[in-house]
Amino acid sequence: MTQPQQASKLNFRFLRVNPFRGLLVDETTWADAHDYHRNQMRLHLLALHGIGIVQGLEVIANQTPDTNLIVRPGLAIDSEGRMLLLSEAKIVPITPSASLSNVFIVLEFSERVTQTQTVTEGGKPQAARVLEECQVRATVEVTPGALELARIAVEPGAKQLRIANPNKQATVNEINLSGRRLSNTSSGGGATSGPTSNRVTMTVGILRYGQAGNVEWKRHSEGLRRLLRDTSGYTNLDGNVLEGVNPLDESVMRTCKMLYVTGRSAYRFTPEEEQSLKRFLDRGGVIWSEPCRNGLPNGTPDDFSRSTIEMAQRLGRQPTQPRGGHPLLTSYYLFASVPVGLDPSGVVVEAGRLVIATSDFGCLWEGRGQERSEPPSRELLRSAQEFGSNALFLASGGS
Repeated sequence: MTQPQQASKLNFRFLRVNPFRGLLVDETTWADAHDYHRNQMRLHLLALHGIGIVQGLEVIANQTPDTNLIVRPGLAIDSEGRMLLLSEAKIVPITPSASLSNVFIVLEFSERVTQTQTVTEGGKPQAARVLEECQVRATVEVTPGALELARIAVEPGAKQLRIANPNKQATVNEINLSGRRLSNTSSGGGATSGPTSNRVTMTVGILRYGQAGNVEWKRHSEGLRRLLRDTSGYTNLDGNVLEGVNPLDESVMRTCKMLYVTGRSAYRFTPEEEQSLKRFLDRGGVIWSEPCRNGLPNGTPDDFSRSTIEMAQRLGRQPTQPRGGHPLLTSYYLFASVPVGLDPSGVVVEAGRLVIATSDFGCLWEGRGQERSEPPSRELLRSAQEFGSNALFLASGGS
C-alpha cells in the first residue's frame, strides 16, 4: 500500500496560541501565532496541491539571437510548501564555458528583512518586516530545494540559444523542458502528473565521483529524468533528480531514497565515501549502478561494472540474482524474471539493496541504441521503463 505524500518529514509543528486575559504578548507570542498559520498553509499546499509549477514560469529564448533566456511570470510550490511568486519576467544570461555543459534554470525561495526601526530597549535598529521573494538563476548543479524550470546543454562558443521542437528531443543549445515538474493543480503548459491522490514523493541522486572535471557520472541523466517523468504520469510516484551528489554530504544524502551511479571506466570511491554509501544502504536506501554500453559490442566486459562488484565485496554485500517474488520484479509491474537490457548478455544482481545492472537500462530509458544493427524494439524499451519503475517503488517504500 502506498503512503501519502511525505510532507510529515518536514517536521511541521502546530503550536497555537491559547489566549486569555493577562497573557503576555511578546515577540515569541507573535512568532508562534504566525508560525501556526504558516505551517498549516505549507502542509495544505504540499498535501493537496503538491510540489511544482502551478502556472506560468515558461522559459523562452530571447527574440534577439543571443545566449539570454527569459523566464515569464508565474507561481510555483517548492519542496518546503512555500509559494514562489515571480511577478515579472526575468532575463537569465547564460555564459558558455570552455566545454559542453548542462545549465539548469532554477527557481528558489528567498527572503530579506526590511523596514528598519529603532526599538526603545537598547536603542538598536531592528528590521520590522521580512519580505518573502524568489529568485531565478542559472547553475551547473541543482541544489536541494530548487525547482527546475528548464535545462540546456550549452556548447563552447555558443552564440544563440533556441526553443526546441516540441515533437523532438532537445539537442545542444536548445531549451530542454523534460525536468519541469507541475503541481497537481497546474494550469501551466503541459500535462499534469498522474493520479492526484496519495502521491508519493522521493528524490533520486546522481552520484558524482572522480577528479574535478570528470563527466562520466553525468551519463544517462536524461534517461533517468524521462523514467521519473513517465513513472509519475502513470503511477502515484513523483520523483526529483538531484545531480552531482557528493557521498560525503550527509545532509543531501539523507534527502535521497535512491542513488544512481553510471559510467564507462573503472572508478573507486574513497573509504570514507564508501562508508557513507554503506550507511545509506543500511538505513533502507537503494543504489542503482550500471555502465553506459552504447557503442560497445554485446558481451564485452566493462571496467565500470567490475569496479561496482569490487565495491560490493568491500561493503560486505554478496550479489545474488533476483528470483520470482523479489521486489525488483513485483513492486509495481510484474516480471517473471529480469528483463533484457541494452546488452542481452548482461545480468542484474542485487547485493543488499545495491542493484548492479551490467546490461544497461539507462540507454533504453533515453531511447538510445539506434547505433546498433537492430534498434531496440518497443517492447524492449517498455520493459526497461517498467523495470526501472519497480526500482523506484522499491526505494520509495511503496508497493
